[in-house]
Amino acid sequence: MLLGGLLAAGAVRADPTPGGTNDPPVTGTNAPLLMRAVDLPFPIGEVLTYRVHWGYIPVATATVTFEWVELDGRKLVAIRSTARTNKFADKIYRVDDLLESIVDPETMLPVRYTKLAHEGRYWTHEITTFDHKNRVAHYESKKNGEKQDYPIDADTRDLISMMYFMRSQPFVIGQKPHYRCLTDEHIYDFWVDIIKDEKIELENYGAAPCVKVEPVAAFNGLFIRKGRVWFWISRDKRQFMTKMVAEVPVAKIWVVLDKVSGPGTDFWVKPPADDKKK
Repeated sequence: MLLGGLLAAGAVRADPTPGGTNDPPVTGTNAPLLMRAVDLPFPIGEVLTYRVHWGYIPVATATVTFEWVELDGRKLVAIRSTARTNKFADKIYRVDDLLESIVDPETMLPVRYTKLAHEGRYWTHEITTFDHKNRVAHYESKKNGEKQDYPIDADTRDLISMMYFMRSQPFVIGQKPHYRCLTDEHIYDFWVDIIKDEKIELENYGAAPCVKVEPVAAFNGLFIRKGRVWFWISRDKRQFMTKMVAEVPVAKIWVVLDKVSGPGTDFWVKPPADDKKK
C-alpha cells in the first residue's frame, strides 16, 4: 500500500487484465482513443519509474502508467501502479503488488479498483466497483468470496485515482485541503499539509523545483501503519511526485524519481543535456 498508493508506482506484469479471467476484459487502445476530446491534465502514455530504498539499501523498482482502455464499451483511462522488490529484498520480504484504477477521464472518478498484492506470505485479490449514481461501492474479495457494499459520497475515490486527481489541483503554501478515499474496506478522511517550496536533486534531471507536502489521515493506516510520510511534488504542469520519504519505526523508506517516459517534449521527457545536472 505504501509503494502503490504513494507512488500511484512498480514492475509491469504480463497479464494485461489484472482483475483476473472472470472480470470484464480491459484492453489498451491507445491509437484510436487519442482522438477523444477530453482535456486531461496528464499525457496519455506517461510512465513514471522510481527507485525504492530501505535506508540506503535499494530494495525495489516502481513504475506508474497512465493509458486509454476500453471496458464494457466505454472509453476510459487506466492508472496502473505496481511495485516489485529486487532479488536481494526478495530473500527478506518479497513484494509483488499491482493496484489498478479504471477512471472516467471526464471526472477522474473511479469505475473499478483492483488490488492484487503478494507481500511475504500475505496475498489478496480484491475488486471494488463504484456506482456513483446510487452512491455505493461494491467490494468483492476473489480470495475468500467476501462481498460488501459501502455508502460513498459523490466524489469518493480510491487511493490511486485520488492521487492522480490531486495532481490536477493547485498546491498553495499554507493551505491544507481535505480529501476522502475508499481503500482496504474503509473510507478515510485525510488532509494534505502544503509546507514549502524546495529543490530536489534528481540523478537524471538535476535540481527540480518542487513543493513539500505531508498527508495527514484522521487515523493511522491510510498511508503507513505507523510513522510519518512526506512527498515532494514537481512545480510544473505535470505535478507528479519526485521524491517520498517515510519514517517508520525501523528505518526510513526513500522513493526517488528515476525516469519519465512517454509522449511529450518537455524537460522530463527530453531534458537538455547541458542543463539537466545544474
